[in-house]
Amino acid sequence: MKNILVIFTFSLFAVFASFSLCAETEKPLVLVMGEDSYPYQFVDDSGQPQGVLVDLWQEWSRVTATPVVFVARHWQDSLQQLARGDADIHIGMAKNAARSERYDFADPIAEISTYLYLRASLAGKYDFADLLPYKIGVVKGSAHASTLRQIDSRFAITEFENRTELLEAVLRQELDIFGSMEGYLRDQSVNRIIVEQFPLNQRLNIDNIDVVPAVLKGRTELIAKIDQGFAAINPARVKQIKKLWLGYSNSSDALVISTTSGIEPFVDVDSEGQPHGMYIDLWKLWSQKTGINISFRVGNMKQTLGDVMQGRSDIHIGYPESESMNTGLTRAHKIYQVKSRLFSYQTPITDLKQLQGKRIGAVPTAPYIDKLREVLPDSQLKLYQGVDQMIEAAKNGHIQAFVASSAWTHHYLISLKVWGDFHQYIPLEFTTDIFALTRKEDSGLTQRVAAGFNLISQRELIDVERKWVLDRNDHTFAAKRSLLSLSKQQQSVIQQAPTLKVGHLNDWQPMEFVDANGEYAGINGEIFAYLEKGLGFKFEPVAFKRWQDLIEALKRGDIDIAGSVAKTPERASSLLFTEPYWPSPWALVTHLDKVSLFSLKELSGQRLAVVEGYHLVNRLMADELDIDLVLVPDTRAGIEAVSEGKADAFVEKVLNMAYELTAKEHNSLKMSVLADFSEQQSHIGVHPRHKALLPLLNVGVASITAEQRQQIYQHWVKPTEVNSGFFNGQWWCGYVILALGTILVCGLILALFIARNRKLAEALGEEQHRRTHIDGLTQLPTRLILDDRLEQAILNHAREMQRFGVLFVSVDSLKRVNQNFGHSTGDRLITMIANDLKDLLRNSDTLARFSHNEFVIVLNRVQDLDKVCQMADGVIRQLNKPYSVDEKTIDVSVSIGVACYPNDGDSAVELLRKADGLMSRARECGGNCYRTA
Repeated sequence: MKNILVIFTFSLFAVFASFSLCAETEKPLVLVMGEDSYPYQFVDDSGQPQGVLVDLWQEWSRVTATPVVFVARHWQDSLQQLARGDADIHIGMAKNAARSERYDFADPIAEISTYLYLRASLAGKYDFADLLPYKIGVVKGSAHASTLRQIDSRFAITEFENRTELLEAVLRQELDIFGSMEGYLRDQSVNRIIVEQFPLNQRLNIDNIDVVPAVLKGRTELIAKIDQGFAAINPARVKQIKKLWLGYSNSSDALVISTTSGIEPFVDVDSEGQPHGMYIDLWKLWSQKTGINISFRVGNMKQTLGDVMQGRSDIHIGYPESESMNTGLTRAHKIYQVKSRLFSYQTPITDLKQLQGKRIGAVPTAPYIDKLREVLPDSQLKLYQGVDQMIEAAKNGHIQAFVASSAWTHHYLISLKVWGDFHQYIPLEFTTDIFALTRKEDSGLTQRVAAGFNLISQRELIDVERKWVLDRNDHTFAAKRSLLSLSKQQQSVIQQAPTLKVGHLNDWQPMEFVDANGEYAGINGEIFAYLEKGLGFKFEPVAFKRWQDLIEALKRGDIDIAGSVAKTPERASSLLFTEPYWPSPWALVTHLDKVSLFSLKELSGQRLAVVEGYHLVNRLMADELDIDLVLVPDTRAGIEAVSEGKADAFVEKVLNMAYELTAKEHNSLKMSVLADFSEQQSHIGVHPRHKALLPLLNVGVASITAEQRQQIYQHWVKPTEVNSGFFNGQWWCGYVILALGTILVCGLILALFIARNRKLAEALGEEQHRRTHIDGLTQLPTRLILDDRLEQAILNHAREMQRFGVLFVSVDSLKRVNQNFGHSTGDRLITMIANDLKDLLRNSDTLARFSHNEFVIVLNRVQDLDKVCQMADGVIRQLNKPYSVDEKTIDVSVSIGVACYPNDGDSAVELLRKADGLMSRARECGGNCYRTA
């Protein structure tokens, strides 16, 4: 009996011990995490922990049968909680030397790239040393600070308590650079502003880090348990979790997008098998905004849909998904809306009754087939596989008309050279929504697709559409251009903002002035009217006579904002600036008989007039330029200074200069664009007390499309009408008693005189236009024509995915010729060289005189760089000979810089700057040679 009692007592003890052990085992592990590191570890709006790492740990909890509880803190607090022992595990951090002294780490469970994000105004700064003058913002306690100090201990680093405070400082424009991990923000409106102001293609990678769980030093058994648990998770499940939150898996090189072909201008394949078209450009823009690499998989419609369904591709580029054409895939985002219309051959359709009993063509995939049958119940519907087949059928009389995408049809009509034979029936229009498609199980990818497209501004969408869709009636994005999307918080800030005083000049046409009704008018006036309507701000115009007074008033705070303000280091100390909203190149006005000037260095030793208060004044006063400044109060005074011989040249913004020259008779003057300031941009200057309003003004500025700018420009910059001036005088009472014959004679004389005056004015206008666009010495195009030819070349070659070359040719020996033999001899030599260059070129190429001793050649549609170099060799051979000028023998030496589109630049300014720099290198090597990048 005693033995039985002992056994029972031991058993009872064992049971209690077992219960105690079970209770100890089931005690949840406390996992501490950051609360705002979206999408990796964060707290949602309902206070629940979410993110990639949270889901991975929940899966770990399931696999190991270990209960866990999550505790969210600001990042620095999360590290301190683990250090105090108030938490068992930190769910994931970067490993560094300082942390290694305090914590032990498990194996990596995720990978994250970290970057420095640079404001758009810092474009071209690819070296960390270039960033030393700037303040860099990071989250306190993050690995960014230690990583940056390892790169360069001189970085000026400012720490913020959390990611929210860091981004608020970014939006207030207190930072031009900040450190952050890859990913995107939960607040889409803030995310879009950040991406627009800090383009992803400018970010600099600072580290690729492993995310590792951490515990206090010495807890080796817990580390082993963590590693064993994560090793037991199915890799497919890990990939699924990452794809859920990120939209892609880190192990993938790129997202694969299935694309069809043969649907120009939306998508097609070129001769080299490369896809191109509007949808391709939209997805490339999406990739640029999200930082996610993409590749394209080409096939027919059935194959591409199958690729997505079977997992061979991640996304379908764009499909007309509808109730009648349901693929079973998820509509991730509506990327476009296609407009379809009725086309007839030779005979225009004026009434749909003309089609009764007639055959009408359509494509079988068109979602509007049922609607078409309803509209044309008495017509016979015949289906074709493509627009090209329907065009041929219409020409052969097999069908009376057909319905198809208008943009698609226009492409084929132009390529087949039958544009004039077909007519649209505008009243009949069908719209088809085009969706990017994903698999239903890829919900994270679906969200990421939509989030990426939401980052693309309306302006960017319209620019892509205008590149590919020719007819404005077919444009979809342009119809939405007036809509500005603001969050409730942004709307609240605007509602609480005071009426803002907008400073402007009273007579600076066409940029800004006071009109006959006393209203603020001009380009800036229309820009501010758009911002007032689109954002909801209240503006009060305040007029100034002098620019210097306006700037000083803005600095003092007497006014709140002003347009056309250049962003300079000196002004940045007392003012804030929006992103640029209007191009502001500068020009020089000189006498017709002077050589056109395009650079400040060519003004050495001359008198230059400039408006007092302009930001250029400080730069023009530099000793190395050796320019004698003449300060004037306004544009009109500057032009008059040149006319009256008080200055050799006057510098002013192109638009205002051109307006003043055409508004008054200045037939003895000419204008040339300054290459030094061809990329200048205008900003809205803001007094610092309105720092909170700056991000909202940037939203409005970013929404102004290229098409809107063009419309504003055309509204205020119009051809000047001829005014004879004869009808502005007073008619005296005595005239009424003149004899009828006298009146008739005077009327006849007056009519003839007015007609003669108009012809004279037209002739003067034509002469002024000719002098501005054609070089008087060589009869070659000037810089103005060259800029236009380059822009046209870029548009044409970009669309056709072809290359073109730019040769910057300097006649190095001209200065010596002018010094030894005189300028007249030099002029005759330049004329002979220009004629020799003309003989080398094709009709499709352009030769322009860039400056007194420089030419630029544009070679269209070249196969590769070798062809451009062959032309450079030809130029050197052609000019490397003795020239006989005024009974003198002159040897010519030339230096050539060679640039190619798009490798060396995708804008006229970039290509010219590159070619000019390479020409300088060739000259430094002794001349009579060329240099390439």
